[in-house]
Amino acid sequence: MNFVPDWLLHLIYGVPTPTPKREKPMQVLAVGISRSGTESLREALHTLGYEHTHHGFDTILPPYDLENMYRLLKKKYKTPPKPGSTPTQKLTASDFDTILGNCVGVCDLLAAEFAPELITAYPDAKVILNTRYDLDAWHKSMQATMGYFDANPIDWDWCKSWFASELFWVRHAMCRTVMPTFFRGSFASNGKWVYEQYVAMIRGLGLPKERILEWSVEDGWEPLCKFLDKEVPNEPFPSGNPPKAWAERIRATTGEYHRRAVRNMFAFGAIIVVAAGPTAARI
Repeated sequence: MNFVPDWLLHLIYGVPTPTPKREKPMQVLAVGISRSGTESLREALHTLGYEHTHHGFDTILPPYDLENMYRLLKKKYKTPPKPGSTPTQKLTASDFDTILGNCVGVCDLLAAEFAPELITAYPDAKVILNTRYDLDAWHKSMQATMGYFDANPIDWDWCKSWFASELFWVRHAMCRTVMPTFFRGSFASNGKWVYEQYVAMIRGLGLPKERILEWSVEDGWEPLCKFLDKEVPNEPFPSGNPPKAWAERIRATTGEYHRRAVRNMFAFGAIIVVAAGPTAARI
């Protein structure tokens, strides 16, 4: 779709969404890559009072955010920095607040994709680098979930994506932009070394120890609560989001988009048949 200008894509597939207004300061940036305990961490942060923490699932729920995320990606990768500024200053808190305005935390895909920019944009927010101890297990989990977007198969869902704006942006932002950009062309081929390089990049930012915590789900409540200066809850740590539950949640949250796409496909087909009728009659 690189040959189609962005203004035309937004004209055809634009999704009207309200621009949220920031009411509270950003407090937590959990910048670990997807499938690094992001859902468990999000639920834990909610338990600790960081409500609402943005997660990848928020991008496929109203108000729809993937179109705005695509705009941020274009600004990050296609816009040169202003004279005297650094690359991480191309995106400001105002840019991110078009998506995160009502959130006091962010984790998962958006946080990982824009980690250096978010850390610069919200200098008072604490940073959690959530990791997986078992790299092979992380890769397998990603392949079973986000790997679908990496493959971008030309299937029934691909056909439907042209007939509903929300499905179009899932494909365009995820399959044609986020996954190939973040994983250097292919998650299947590059996922593991990109993960290791990414973790090293965050460590290499040299953030002071009082601002950043490297943490894994296996570490549980104690180090997380100590870092955030919170009391340890008297309840088990949230259990997470296994691949089967992830797939079921995707189907549930996008069901209306798929139904509308099918209706639009049939309506479009009917228009073509009606329009072709007089031509066929003349022949």
